[in-house]
Amino acid sequence: MRKKWRLPEPDPDRAKQIALDLHIHPVLAQILLHRGIQDSADARAFLHPSLKDLHSPFLLKDMDRAVARLRLALARAEKILLYGDYDVDGICGAALLWLLLKELGGKPISYFPHRLREGYGMKEEVIRWAGKEKIGLIVAIDLGITAHSEVECARSLGIDVIVCDHHLPGEKLPAALAILNPQQADCPYPFKSLAAVAVVFKLCQALGEAMGKSDYVNQHLDLLALGTIADVVPLRGENRVFARLGLAVLQRSQKVGIHALLELAGLSRSPLGAGQVAFILAPRLNAAGRMKEADLAFQLLVTESPSQAHRLACILEELNRDRQAIERAVMEETTRMVEAQARLPKAICLWGDGWHLGVVGIVASRLVETYYRPAAIISLIGGMGRGSARSIPGFPIHRALEECSDLLEGFGGHSFAAGFTIDKEAVPSFVERFQEVADSSLSEEDFLPALSIDGEVSLGDLSVELVMQMKEMEPYGVGNPEPTLACQGLQVMKYPRCVGENGEHVKLKVRRDGKVMEAIGFGMGHLQGELEGSPTLIDLAFCPAINTYRGKASLQLRIKDLRFPPTQKLAPSRFTR
Repeated sequence: MRKKWRLPEPDPDRAKQIALDLHIHPVLAQILLHRGIQDSADARAFLHPSLKDLHSPFLLKDMDRAVARLRLALARAEKILLYGDYDVDGICGAALLWLLLKELGGKPISYFPHRLREGYGMKEEVIRWAGKEKIGLIVAIDLGITAHSEVECARSLGIDVIVCDHHLPGEKLPAALAILNPQQADCPYPFKSLAAVAVVFKLCQALGEAMGKSDYVNQHLDLLALGTIADVVPLRGENRVFARLGLAVLQRSQKVGIHALLELAGLSRSPLGAGQVAFILAPRLNAAGRMKEADLAFQLLVTESPSQAHRLACILEELNRDRQAIERAVMEETTRMVEAQARLPKAICLWGDGWHLGVVGIVASRLVETYYRPAAIISLIGGMGRGSARSIPGFPIHRALEECSDLLEGFGGHSFAAGFTIDKEAVPSFVERFQEVADSSLSEEDFLPALSIDGEVSLGDLSVELVMQMKEMEPYGVGNPEPTLACQGLQVMKYPRCVGENGEHVKLKVRRDGKVMEAIGFGMGHLQGELEGSPTLIDLAFCPAINTYRGKASLQLRIKDLRFPPTQKLAPSRFTR
């Protein structure tokens, strides 16, 4: 799928100043400028994140009330229920608070809803069970911001509730004792994009400070990194601090469960990046809640028994394999349904009987990746449908569901991901309405993915030194993707050739101003014929990388996209050293 390029307006003077102040390559300085980093101080903080850069946890609205209530619960030796969501964010947040409360002599109890039996969110039956168990305080983690009736039920039973959430609140908030959520309209916390595990981390910071354990929570940055990266929040601001520093702790984690997870995933001796967390570790932890019980992943993170850790890690490994098989089957079925339609709609909305609820969200994401348009997938079980929706820029999925709210039993989420429940009889009307909303708000231009270019360069601007310096921008992820550069007017050398076991990749050499460099397009083998018959020059968007072959390191351009310029005019280099 070709993309529309978004090229930045260069600011060579400011880039030069940042480069001089920080002793970095001017291309890297331009990349930072394009990412919204406007001066040397901000650039230094971005490249060298520190815990000192974090805001005070007491800037979160209701933090004082939450800390005071937890201290009272500890003093009274009350039972504290940690009611966590069944995904990695909620599980890691619950584990983080559980470990601190145990260290402080508390009596925490964990509970995670069953995805298939209960679905997302708090349930009154669990609240009433908590009342029978004489639980005095509930801390809701990664859920609770819309749990009005459940919080009222808790209050009627004499149970206080602290909500630690990051999902968008409605017009009215539940009547909890304290709500920690930076998304609240009147919350003064400066950084609004925290994952739920980070909200819990802030609570632990504040409680630890109040209880003389201010440094204890920093031992659990591994959990913070796991939850933050897995929840796909923007890796900017405080999230960048959490991910960067937390990955280092994760690599050498003292938790036997994390060690067992890394061993079985084949990552115990490999450098860990955000990609390994997002695509290897997180799916294994998520498999517990998707396929069986989220408590399996929670127990893995908090256990001190190596044998139990190994057993639980093996269970998660098997559950993840089962999840992959089911996901493939549902993906094949939904793809056939899409391809069978006379035309591709602006929004994909499909339903089927008994699709596994643990994979519908993943399948919706895969369909968005494949067709680049919003997708909602509904699994019908009995008389009810449970749906997951994912979206593209320009179509806030939560707002789209609001326009269909009269047809839904309930819904929640944010701009790019949401979940909902619906009566089976209302599904056809929902599909029609959902697609009407898409038809009225999306244009054909919205279906052309944008490729954000961080800077235009000449081949002569590229060096191993630049690539090594760019590594300081890691970890990459949402909000901080791997830098993409563009070079215009490159001459294709010889004939491009297909490489890989099935010829799925294309490799070529390009030249400009006497400098020759190798480029490779992974999964772009289909472009070979087009390149052979191309004009003399091409424009290339790429990520510069270091390729090591037989002990020798060389620069290689990993192609993101290419286009054929309308003229054969060479563009001047924008960078000089």
